[in-house]
Amino acid sequence: MRTFTLLLILMLGSATIYAQQDTLIKRNNERIVCKVKEIGTDEIKYLLPGNDVVMVIDKNEVRRVILASGTTMNLSNSMTDTSSYSDQRKNCLKFRLISPLIGYSEIIYERSLKPGASLEFGLGIVGAGEQYNQSQSGASMRIGYKFIKTPDFYLKGMRYAHVLKGAYFRPEVAASYYKRDFKEVFATAILFSIGNQWIFNNLIAVDIFGGIGYGYSSRNVYDYQFGYSTGASNFPVALSTGFRIGFLFK
Repeated sequence: MRTFTLLLILMLGSATIYAQQDTLIKRNNERIVCKVKEIGTDEIKYLLPGNDVVMVIDKNEVRRVILASGTTMNLSNSMTDTSSYSDQRKNCLKFRLISPLIGYSEIIYERSLKPGASLEFGLGIVGAGEQYNQSQSGASMRIGYKFIKTPDFYLKGMRYAHVLKGAYFRPEVAASYYKRDFKEVFATAILFSIGNQWIFNNLIAVDIFGGIGYGYSSRNVYDYQFGYSTGASNFPVALSTGFRIGFLFK
């Protein structure tokens, strides 16, 4: 009986001690039972039970902190935490500078969805610009999703210099309908582009890209479709390249 009572006291004491501990839940779901000493900007300091040595862990490795008091704190990675970019302008209007020289003008709107991803919409007016004595009018449009490249290696506290800045991969769909020399033309393409965008002073964007994909044109000949080019049915390749200047806003 005394042995049973002693074991019960030890079990209750252990449970009490355990309940008084904090818990760190890592992003790989590993749990660390400890006593949290400090939660800093980039790291968490803690003590393991029965150990006076202060341990340190990168804050980005921890998904959740559960304190003995019952308080729970969900942590986010500094690279993808939207609050890290609250002072940055996440909308941009861009213009294809050369397009007016080849018979149309295009405006592109880009919106950051989250760190590492943005959405682009483009609208072009065929006939707004130099026309090389051709009778042409119509419109073109495109929509694309940008995957902005993450760093090849990670340093503690690292984040994007700007959510719209960096090398990217952009799948997109483009279409155009216009009249040229009184003939109606419809064209469409699926493009996969790679490029790089620079941001200056959170105000100006410079974007250079090139892409390749599949295209179709009702003319069934290789032709420029105002924003991209398409080949004939026996070689349905589509190509796109561009140089854009833009202005950022909230």
